[in-house]
Amino acid sequence: MQPALTSYAVATYLDAALNRMDIAVFLVDAELRLLHANAAAAALLERDTALRRHGDKLLQDALGGERTLAQLVATVLNAPSDIDVPHALSLPRQQRQPLLLTVVPYVPYVPTPGLPSLPPCAIVMASDPETHRLPRQLLMELFDLTPAEAGVAQALAHGEALEDIAAALDISMHTVKTHLQKLFRKTGTRRQGELVSILHGMPAACVQAQSFE
Repeated sequence: MQPALTSYAVATYLDAALNRMDIAVFLVDAELRLLHANAAAAALLERDTALRRHGDKLLQDALGGERTLAQLVATVLNAPSDIDVPHALSLPRQQRQPLLLTVVPYVPYVPTPGLPSLPPCAIVMASDPETHRLPRQLLMELFDLTPAEAGVAQALAHGEALEDIAAALDISMHTVKTHLQKLFRKTGTRRQGELVSILHGMPAACVQAQSFE
């Protein structure tokens, strides 16, 4: 029987897993103090101003609008566990697609024996539509796609129109539609929206693309 993992080992493995994700993950307390950030989150803070680190806190740009990250974190942490509350926020960016945030609360109920009690915290996940693309190799492996079919699927998941896909790949609209019909067959879908929904729901969508290119 394998020995139980220590808390340090579990934390080490989880940190390694988070750093394999291309979605930025921040751990903040009720005061927005930044407790942890994975590699993608650190990279996001270096290249983007929609979110930034100020001292030990995670702040948003002034363009954020009426709803704020601070309000969202406070709402999800204070809401009863059996009540659904808004947990998503779109941060506007000048002449760019918005940065999409999802906030998940973690409120410990029973302290772990022998360990200090943990304060409530929020897990903030940030997705950048401009940079997040599904790994083409994974699409090929999961659905037995050809490289061309995977390229069309990747573009569709990124929100590109069929006409733009044809132009970007330098192929005809007829060829794009042929690839689309094959994607429907191989993924068990019948409509473009259904196909995109399946692609966005892939568990592998969080794995770093560069690991599979």
